[in-house]
Amino acid sequence: MSDKPPRYASWTAGKLPLPELQELKRRGEKIVMVTAYDAPSARLADAAGVDLVLVGDSSGMVVHGRESTVPVTLEEILLMTQWVTRGAKRSIVVADLPFGTYEASDEQAVANAIRLVKEGGADAVKLERGGTSVTRAKAIVDAGIPVMGHVGLTPQTATVLGGFKAQGRTADRARQLIDDAVALQNAGCFAVVLEAVPSAVARAATLALTVPTIGIGAGGETDGQVLVWHDMLGYYEGHAPRFVKRYADLGDVIVEALGRYAEEVRSGAFPEEQHTYKMPAEELEAFEGRATPSSRRR
Repeated sequence: MSDKPPRYASWTAGKLPLPELQELKRRGEKIVMVTAYDAPSARLADAAGVDLVLVGDSSGMVVHGRESTVPVTLEEILLMTQWVTRGAKRSIVVADLPFGTYEASDEQAVANAIRLVKEGGADAVKLERGGTSVTRAKAIVDAGIPVMGHVGLTPQTATVLGGFKAQGRTADRARQLIDDAVALQNAGCFAVVLEAVPSAVARAATLALTVPTIGIGAGGETDGQVLVWHDMLGYYEGHAPRFVKRYADLGDVIVEALGRYAEEVRSGAFPEEQHTYKMPAEELEAFEGRATPSSRRR
């Protein structure tokens, strides 16, 4: 793989700089984003040329087995961000601010964003919703930390929104959604995620914003797309939203591999000679010569 993908005209080496995302939007080239929660996954995403890796609180559902993203803690995101930044050397790493870590005050939001960057190694943070989140976003940006916004279906407040349902399906709600996205841009966000919104609304938001939009269930006219790792690779057993496309069924592959392993262990076919270590002959002879009769029988 080339060290400098040709579409990044001004990228010389190392981490993809944030301004390149703006250039991609200007040139009409799509931005690729995927979630990841550990170093091996981040390394693979990096190797595939993914532009942004999101350490999402979606981990609460697809990794930790919870019913929602709400219980995810800052410490959990912080730990996963440390893992991901060890694997992603070129992709921009964005860490989610989980529910309860930025709502109380600008000071709380800034302090927790600083931890994700300083301790976790994130390049940027993401927060959900408009409203008071706009002032939180501005405070974090003013502290020198890049922020990604997120409007539409915001999983942290899905209960208030009536569940995991599409948003912006009435004219008034659609206009409010776009207003929120513009407000986040004006607060300094470098990009805005649009989740589970009608494609017409996503198109209007993308035209209204000068910063890139990243769609998930928002049609094909956003500036980029994001999918959850376990959804797209097919090893999450929970409900998959209609906007998910599975690019592999790794769950089936893993179960088949584990089944063969279990069968070979039980039959004695594994391990084979090639999987074992040996002693030099003279050392083995000396060892067995000192061994007790009972140990030799074993």
